[in-house]
Amino acid sequence: MQENRSTETQVTMRCATAADNTQIAAIWNYEVQWSTATFETMLRTPEQQAEWLAAHNDAYPAIVMAIGQEVVAYEALSPYRTKPAYCHTVETAVYVKLDHRGKGLSHRLLTHLIALAQARNYHTIMARITGGNAASIHLHERHGFGLVGVEREIGCKFGQWQDVVIMQRLLQTGKQLPPTD
Repeated sequence: MQENRSTETQVTMRCATAADNTQIAAIWNYEVQWSTATFETMLRTPEQQAEWLAAHNDAYPAIVMAIGQEVVAYEALSPYRTKPAYCHTVETAVYVKLDHRGKGLSHRLLTHLIALAQARNYHTIMARITGGNAASIHLHERHGFGLVGVEREIGCKFGQWQDVVIMQRLLQTGKQLPPTD
């Protein structure tokens, strides 16, 4: 993959490498400890981080955004489900380091992630977002994702039941799914 460098913000976007594992894990582990962006409750170990990156190949890329040597955000495509019938569907992951939020990085990441999925001829891209994460829901709406449904009180984190909003974008047509009633 070619590097994509913006002279405006000096952010470099490139494929994640093993050298990025510590910083990717730090971004992830912050979300585990302090937010409901993930329902994971155990910190990712260095070994688990290495396994995570190894699972992200050309079909399911992991991309970092960096300023110099500092990884400030990352994105990844993952299989949506393991059954063969789902092989044309992927799920998004976009995480931005706390002190770099509000700078448009998630918009750039999601734009790039959609392009990666289209280039790999996936049919649809899914997002599973914690119900209270209005910024992420709005971001996905801006990128053509439509609401599929809400799983009510499906996870409990920090002593509170959490909903998961399921959003989807059809890639082959680029059209948004009609809203559900």
